[in-house]
Amino acid sequence: MKNIIEKIKRKDNIAVFILFFLISLGISLNIYLESNDEIWNFQNVYKMYNGFKIYEEINVIITPLFFWIAEGIFHLLGANLCIFRISHCAFMSILFLMTYKILKKLKIPKTLSLLAVLVICLQEFFLMIRTSFNYNNMALLFFVIGTYYLINEKTRKNILIQSIITILIILTKQNIGIYYLLGSIIYLSISKKDIKNKLIEIFKYIGVVLLGGIIFVLYLIMDNNLYNFFNYTLGGILEFANENLNFESSAIVFMIGIITINIGMSIFFIKKNFLTEKQIENIKILLIFSIMLSIVCYPIFNWTHIIIGTYLMIINVVYMVYLVFEDFKEGITKILKVVNGVIIFAMIIFSCYNLNVWVKSITNNDYPYSWEYPFFGGMLGREEYEENEKVVKYIEENEKNVIVFSNRAALYMVPLKRNNGDFDLPFKGNLGIEGEDGLIEKVDNMKNVQFLIYKNEDESIYQESEKVKEHVKNTKKYVGEIAGFEIYE
Repeated sequence: MKNIIEKIKRKDNIAVFILFFLISLGISLNIYLESNDEIWNFQNVYKMYNGFKIYEEINVIITPLFFWIAEGIFHLLGANLCIFRISHCAFMSILFLMTYKILKKLKIPKTLSLLAVLVICLQEFFLMIRTSFNYNNMALLFFVIGTYYLINEKTRKNILIQSIITILIILTKQNIGIYYLLGSIIYLSISKKDIKNKLIEIFKYIGVVLLGGIIFVLYLIMDNNLYNFFNYTLGGILEFANENLNFESSAIVFMIGIITINIGMSIFFIKKNFLTEKQIENIKILLIFSIMLSIVCYPIFNWTHIIIGTYLMIINVVYMVYLVFEDFKEGITKILKVVNGVIIFAMIIFSCYNLNVWVKSITNNDYPYSWEYPFFGGMLGREEYEENEKVVKYIEENEKNVIVFSNRAALYMVPLKRNNGDFDLPFKGNLGIEGEDGLIEKVDNMKNVQFLIYKNEDESIYQESEKVKEHVKNTKKYVGEIAGFEIYE
């Protein structure tokens, strides 16, 4: 009987994974090629694939696990944007599957669990899917997996599992890992055990995490990369926080609302006595870790970060709402099945439509990229392609080293397989401990070089270093223009 139940569970999980993979596929692939987070992450992974060394030659400010995994996928399956996006679909499908498994572990009926995941997937019109492959979503996946193992009574007390998950999160994105670490310590400290046993568990947990950290540091030392790692991941942290503070008002309103509901309902349920001990424990877990995860929103309070930061809060609110209306679950099951069916049908149709548009585009005789080209799979118009190629050809044929000092640099340096280090992503907070002044010094010391500065200020990113850009304009000679860029040397 147990074997039959396990087979049913496995089929259920496989079906959910396939469902969300199909939903993600068309939406993720049918995206235009432009300068954004996707291309910046792709650029760094592609540099590593071509032999450039993370931290030493590439200004990555995040711990390396995402980049290692993505590089490994490139070596295994191919190095282009299509593979990058399909990998994203797979990871997002695992994230949604683990969310579904958490909700089921909370004893929420399958129909309501599936509806909740569908709604999360739909947030801001598939925003998490459209952000494409990145370290934030991967860290969130590990965060959700860790929460699942805490909710699962069989693995709740397994310190080793939680330690390994913490290490994985820290290696994926250091700040999210620290938040998970702090959440785990808080959770262990409020357990019902005596102080001695609490301290023993906390020391065991921290000890394993520290051991993982020591092994990683030793690896960096052996790789002669320790200083470079700390220079980028910690050196620019204050500049990043101070210079990149950003708000989206609608996202802030949503965040304040969900935080208020999450904390208010949690306190109410924990103080009341009509829930079982297990249900109260589940709420405590979700409350602690959802609050810690919400800190990820700082300093960039936009929809992308806030959807990630409030992910566990949504799960907790869904759980508590279910507990309120648990007695009515039989009456609404049939309605939920119909609602799920309609939503799934609409999402699949939408994804298939986008997939069809994408397939027609890349199989069209006018499509410029082959499988071997790094941007294969990216959508773009003929005019944009010709403008990009004009700049690429100019750089390739120039006797001088041409630096595109713009957020658009990846569009030209990736096809050329070139690396200009900090100059390829000249963002405040991405420049190490010396910051903008250090980059200005590099500009002054460079010989036989040209700088391309994009003329259209409306397309500049607020993170770009205007200070360095103005220094180039003021100290270098203007010699012409090409494809929207001013040329200085």
